[in-house]
Amino acid sequence: MFSSRISLRRSCQSCAKHKRRCDQRLPQCTRCATRGTPCEYINTPWAVEKRSNRPPASVKATSSMNLPLHLEIIKTFDGTIIRFLVDSMRTFPVTFAQQMKTLFIHPDLYRSSPHLAPIQEIHTVCKSYQSNVYSPRLFGILRQKAVQIHRCATRASSFEELLFCVQALILAHCILAFDEHENSQYSEATSTMLTNLALKLWHQAPIQLPHAMSARRAWLFAESVRRTIIIAYMLCSVYSFGKRSFSVRTPFVDALPFDVRTSLWDEPTDSGWEEKARHAPVAMVSLREYSDMLESGRVHGISFFGSLILAACKGLPAEKVAFPPVQGYRDISL
Repeated sequence: MFSSRISLRRSCQSCAKHKRRCDQRLPQCTRCATRGTPCEYINTPWAVEKRSNRPPASVKATSSMNLPLHLEIIKTFDGTIIRFLVDSMRTFPVTFAQQMKTLFIHPDLYRSSPHLAPIQEIHTVCKSYQSNVYSPRLFGILRQKAVQIHRCATRASSFEELLFCVQALILAHCILAFDEHENSQYSEATSTMLTNLALKLWHQAPIQLPHAMSARRAWLFAESVRRTIIIAYMLCSVYSFGKRSFSVRTPFVDALPFDVRTSLWDEPTDSGWEEKARHAPVAMVSLREYSDMLESGRVHGISFFGSLILAACKGLPAEKVAFPPVQGYRDISL
């Protein structure tokens, strides 16, 4: 039977096993370093490079900072890739208006939630926007709604409410950042606000999900958190590309956990989900590792989500991937 205990735990496995407090330092927490025991994490971001007990020669060792996750690396992409990313971001509000679902928002999570007001409100605006008729009044309402949802996010009473607020804000700013009439309404302050909320999501994510959740719903919840953080950072990066033709690569995002079983997102039933999951054991990698897999052609059947990640992380279109022999594929099509 597939376990319904899906954890968003950030403690290392050793501290969790022995029920000890973990300070979550990388590459090893203090307890594991003192005891000389292996220190492995499940959901905490991986170090970008291979773990080592010694810091790089060019980086001064410090016990209070995780330096690799705070670095930013300038990246520039071809104009075709930037246009693909911008156009893709613009599809999110329209897709949500039509299906009540996107790559990072799943309807099965909010239909029975008492905190779905931000989702409902942004859906109404997205439905008006999909008509493709420019309306200053509509964009005025959207800007006002974005301010209200941000205010709601800052005083969210639960993690679920915070998650829905961030998702609604992403949809709002996919319109404000990339519509040809309104791109001036998005600013660097907006990027900072979104990345700060994404970090808040990560730090406040529950360490254990309720047993009452089905395995599928628990996975969708954890996956929604991961995808929302990834898309929030991607939105900020794509805006930077469109505005200045360059962006930065943040190792924190590269190191985020990523579940390669992306097709489970679209499985509509609990029984079908459990059947697929039973034949595809949990396969968590970092987002950086997944983009490396995509680039090297080791993912069979690159989805739209995969194409976005490949473009945003590597600056490559999916059609340019050179696939190795069949035995080299990582088949996630299930």
